[in-house]
Amino acid sequence: MRISTSMVFNQGYVGIQGNQYNLTKLQEQLSAQKRVVVPSDDPVASAQMLEVSQSDGRTNQFVKNGDTVESTLAISETSLSSANDLLSNLKTLAIQAGNASLDNSQLTMIQSEVKERFQQLLSYANATDGRGNYLYGGNAIDNPPFVADSSLNVTYNGDTGRRDVQISDARQVPITEVGSAVYGDAISNTAVFDNVRDLYNLLGQNPRPATYTTQLNTIMSGLDSAQVRLSTTEASIGSRRSENETLQSVGQDLDVQYQTRLSNLDGLDLAKTISDFTLAQTALQYSQLTFQKVSGLSLFNYLS
Repeated sequence: MRISTSMVFNQGYVGIQGNQYNLTKLQEQLSAQKRVVVPSDDPVASAQMLEVSQSDGRTNQFVKNGDTVESTLAISETSLSSANDLLSNLKTLAIQAGNASLDNSQLTMIQSEVKERFQQLLSYANATDGRGNYLYGGNAIDNPPFVADSSLNVTYNGDTGRRDVQISDARQVPITEVGSAVYGDAISNTAVFDNVRDLYNLLGQNPRPATYTTQLNTIMSGLDSAQVRLSTTEASIGSRRSENETLQSVGQDLDVQYQTRLSNLDGLDLAKTISDFTLAQTALQYSQLTFQKVSGLSLFNYLS
């Protein structure tokens, strides 16, 4: 069989090119610390990795959403708790005002304190999530949901919807409340504020009206009902926080599982790859040296 010069060069070139390709591929894997650098390295594993990565991305987004939910609901729960405590304080003031021995100047002092409590209550009802979004306007988050005039008459400017945030594939939770349901009732959208306003106005009447005690009792009954509504909303928020915490924990566990799966699909055996890289370097060097020697052979070298 005749071996032409072109065959020698072609075989040598193919051998060198193959070794160079192997060396380059191993170098890419070492640089990326990955077994699958491009899909063609392992099409099946690459497709599985894409699916796992997408699932992990959704899970991580849900966990991030859960962080927002926790922060927002925690602020809302705190504001409701503070509002509830304030209503207890107002009931105490109303009981004090029921003391028949108090004179008008003492009632005026209580009235002044009631007005301060009114302003505090208004600030709780207009609480924001720390990013400027109002918590008790339903879907209307850009403007204060409750606005008071100089006579302590309050108007609700929110709507009846709630903003939902996705915390899992199958679950959304509301992070805003309908203020007219929290601070109002079936008759008035601003029932809580109406009670406080009525208390303020009653304490300013001189002389006391004949129905003074009856009106005080009605106001205190209204404050009791308001506390029930606030407590009910607070309990609902606490339940949502608990559910969100559970789903966040599940999401974090899933993330670990997804990362383990990705590592199994794309994990690089570093020791073996380094060994293969060294071997590929040696093979390339020998193939280059061999090609150099073979390509230099000639019958003229043996003629004297």
